[in-house]
Amino acid sequence: MKIKTNKEEILNSLQVAQYFIASGSTLPLLSNILFEADGDFLNLTATDMDISAKIKCKVENIKEEGKTTIPRKIIALIKEFEDGADITIESDKNDNINLKCKKSNYKMPGLPAEDFPALQLDDKKLESVKISQSLLKEILDNIQYAALKDTSKRNLNGVFMKFEGNKIEAVATDAHRLAYYKAETKSPVKGKLDYIVPLKTINEVSRVLNPGDENEITLNFYEKVIEFIFPNMEIVSRVIDENYPNYSQVIPKDFNMKALIKKEELAASIRRAAVISSDKSKIVLFKFENNKLFINVSTADEGEAFEEIDITYEGEPIEVSYNAVYIMDFLKANESENIEIKLISSMNPGVMKAEGKENLTYVIMPIRK
Repeated sequence: MKIKTNKEEILNSLQVAQYFIASGSTLPLLSNILFEADGDFLNLTATDMDISAKIKCKVENIKEEGKTTIPRKIIALIKEFEDGADITIESDKNDNINLKCKKSNYKMPGLPAEDFPALQLDDKKLESVKISQSLLKEILDNIQYAALKDTSKRNLNGVFMKFEGNKIEAVATDAHRLAYYKAETKSPVKGKLDYIVPLKTINEVSRVLNPGDENEITLNFYEKVIEFIFPNMEIVSRVIDENYPNYSQVIPKDFNMKALIKKEELAASIRRAAVISSDKSKIVLFKFENNKLFINVSTADEGEAFEEIDITYEGEPIEVSYNAVYIMDFLKANESENIEIKLISSMNPGVMKAEGKENLTYVIMPIRK
């Protein structure tokens, strides 16, 4: 294999590929990137065996077709070349890599492409859905923060996605809060499909989605694998083969109290008050009364914080405690001017809604002292 390219041309694709390289793997090949020079394109593939990405990269000149695998350190090396620099990458029959840039010449050992582990698709594709990049990013960015960050409960370490007709439901929860988004696509599925997509996959897919792009990508569904097809990229991921909790019964339907609050005022007040809270406990007390929200944080070692915000409030006075981090996660994910909080009692889950986002519901459990 021998290709000629410039720094920006290949670096952009390599920087996307690096997010899919296995970290801390004992298998050396998983620390490499598969280079395949074919026709007018260079295909770059990286995987950790749970998720893989194949990126199509247009390069200046493919002088010799072929394939090899190259260590991830090539990314750091190419970064250090000056902008616009021409780069030649060549491999011999023993997968020895030679990289040249002006007067610089680097050699490193590669590994055979034939041994590179591929994440195989199931034989039978069950269904396909087309969805705009902007809509999918809107869905994922509005819920993924609520998923469990570790694998202690594997079925919660991902986003549940349900497709029925032209309707999509997406849910993330860590058992303390739940984010739910519903939407519609232009291309309906014939039956009903649901998958738990691992959080790592959700994060990487969201990273490459363009928020302003109305062009559609394709989601292909297999029995235990999901595939995301972009114009110049394919992402394949295993799904979590476990049952997801019955989220619909967790979302309250009727409320006794309702508050409308300026988002930035609420966020600023919580940020200030959270300085007083301890690292272990981020408890913040909300008191709603007479079109006022009183925010209180009190710890034996750190002191006490008190904030007051003017709000629009309907209902009886109520005090309820929440984890400040969970509140802030929702506020950070939304650009709406106003936030609505709906309550049943101090013991029941509360619901947060962002103005202008009727499709999004955020359920948060109170902290019972």
